Amino acid sequence: MRSIQDLGTDDAAQEALLCALDGKHTLVAIYDSSDRLVFANSAFRHAFQLRRDDSEITFVDLVMHAALHRCGTRIEGEDALAFIARAQDRRRANPGQRSFAAELFDGRWFWMTETLLDNGWLAVVGSDVSQLRSTDEAWIAAHDRVIQEARLDVLTGLANRRHTMASLGLAITAAQGAETPLTVALVDLDHFKRINDVHGHAAGDAVLRDFGEVCKRATRQSDIAGRIGGEEFLVVFPGTSVEHGASAVERMRVQVQNRRVSIAEDHVISYSFSAGVCRLEQGEDLNATLARADRALYSAKRGGRNRTVTWSARLA
Repeated sequence: MRSIQDLGTDDAAQEALLCALDGKHTLVAIYDSSDRLVFANSAFRHAFQLRRDDSEITFVDLVMHAALHRCGTRIEGEDALAFIARAQDRRRANPGQRSFAAELFDGRWFWMTETLLDNGWLAVVGSDVSQLRSTDEAWIAAHDRVIQEARLDVLTGLANRRHTMASLGLAITAAQGAETPLTVALVDLDHFKRINDVHGHAAGDAVLRDFGEVCKRATRQSDIAGRIGGEEFLVVFPGTSVEHGASAVERMRVQVQNRRVSIAEDHVISYSFSAGVCRLEQGEDLNATLARADRALYSAKRGGRNRTVTWSARLA
């Protein structure tokens, strides 16, 4: 029997080892002493939606990417920063190994083993144990339902206020760190109180549901769309210039004003919205960004509603 030192002279053994390490049921990653991801096998890259040219990505970058794009290890968006702090303490606390179970966003479970080497490098290997958890499917489904209900606005199917604000904070952190653009839009349905007063709250609910469908169809998977108040919504476009973000909101506005919502067998109503759009400025926090978007929204309402206004210095 040969030892690991003999692999350098045995081509067949090398090939077998490489095939095993690149199997779809095994996750393999190696981080250097600065916590930069220096190697990831194809299964790991696929799970975390990484491209081969994604270089210089750190563990922190990877976790933020996973939380924003709902890939890799399942982490709730509002807990991502706390997860990073806890994980960094544990994964480099002592040389040797630690093991734990991890659930991926695609539903698979992996038994992960992290090995901290004496030189500070960290080797991570995960084995697919989904079959062992087959008896827990009902529990997992119930767990997923609870998570979804905690994150969603029941009426519109969009993210609720808590999850929307947490996701915006995460997106701002990621954009500031990577120096990439981010566009934010505050959207308010026009004369919504009048719809409720004239046609009843059931009609108002129908309008909210209809706008929720518009948002879901008009936004990308990487975008964030949520209901943050009665008739107020927030739409976030990561990696998007303010010009393109404003154009996307304007397309939504034109689409909405042409829609008709059925509120009775023989009666339909129309509705519109006003929007304020701004870009994230370097060094700006969540509150400052929302304040500028809100001033742009106020300008849209003051200008006659049913329009999109992009923040500019004149609105300050």
